[in-house]
Amino acid sequence: MRGALFFEDGMRFEGNLIGDTSKIAAGEVVFNTAMTGYQEILTDPSYFGQIVVLTYPLIGNYGTFSEAAESLFLWAEAVVVKQDAPIPSHFGGSEDFDAYLKRYHKCGLADVDTRKLTLHIRRSGTQHAVLGPVDLSEAARLQALSEIDLSQSVFQVTTPKPYTIGEDGPNIVVIDYGAKNSIMAQLVQRHFRVTVVPATITVEELTDYRPDGVVLSNGPGNPRDFEMLLGPVRYAIDHYPTLGICLGHQLIGLAERASTYPLKFGHHGANHPLVDHITGKVLITSQNHGYAVDPGPLLDQYRIRLTNLHDQTVEGFQHMEKPVITVQHHPEAGPGPWDSHYLFDEYVQMVVRRKGLTDA
Repeated sequence: MRGALFFEDGMRFEGNLIGDTSKIAAGEVVFNTAMTGYQEILTDPSYFGQIVVLTYPLIGNYGTFSEAAESLFLWAEAVVVKQDAPIPSHFGGSEDFDAYLKRYHKCGLADVDTRKLTLHIRRSGTQHAVLGPVDLSEAARLQALSEIDLSQSVFQVTTPKPYTIGEDGPNIVVIDYGAKNSIMAQLVQRHFRVTVVPATITVEELTDYRPDGVVLSNGPGNPRDFEMLLGPVRYAIDHYPTLGICLGHQLIGLAERASTYPLKFGHHGANHPLVDHITGKVLITSQNHGYAVDPGPLLDQYRIRLTNLHDQTVEGFQHMEKPVITVQHHPEAGPGPWDSHYLFDEYVQMVVRRKGLTDA
């Protein structure tokens, strides 16, 4: 069945519909340059409400695996690929890509010139679009575009109730703005007891958990839409060792009087180079964000820790006195390289020192 991706500027890209072909999807179009990890990308809650263009030409080639999911659901609104591989080549692949999309009632578009599509996004900037049948009426497209609203996205992806994983060890509270499973896995591997709580947690509820540290997770949307959540963020950075990841990094910036601004087409992929100004290392990182923090108002208290080598945007801060560190990228990877795992080790040491332990 023929379909198309209709951009709000009038540009359209045709292809063949895959997945649930009865669906019409509308959202913000982003491109991701990762060569593997399509399942992790689509199940990352940070992609809520987005139509993801996967630039690598072989998508679905190794099937899907339950253990690769970053959450319980496929959060991306839809997916666009150059070609869909109907027969997985990996012996352990339990389901092909098309069936995987159908199971979550998600649609996609295959046989698209994704290189041309990506160049369009790079030139024009991030836009909204509608994905549906090639003969979808203009009225239906306009209606779908008018219904796009990411202002409540964090509340739509956060956990509805707290849960705990891990056994003994320091107690870490993860505030879930759209957390990936890999974040919790990295903490549990480092012998933390992890309690994941909803984004709507209050300061009083946070203190009731008596955390040894707080992690502010990744998540979707414009960080300025969630300034009502800054109370617990401010309390955390004043009272606990705190690690902010992606949206968590941006919320710390807002809590400390900085501002955020949209990037032209965002950073999405598993091959973005950063420099760590403390270690001198260049890191290849996994990224998924459409906003950046203007560091100016922070520099009396924070030093810039990480800088993106493509566009010089700030990708991490470290407080000069408090045990607070932030990263704009995804140190947990999933998908992507493991270059940044040592940042979790640094966070462990922050918690250990504050708690007065000799080992975590």
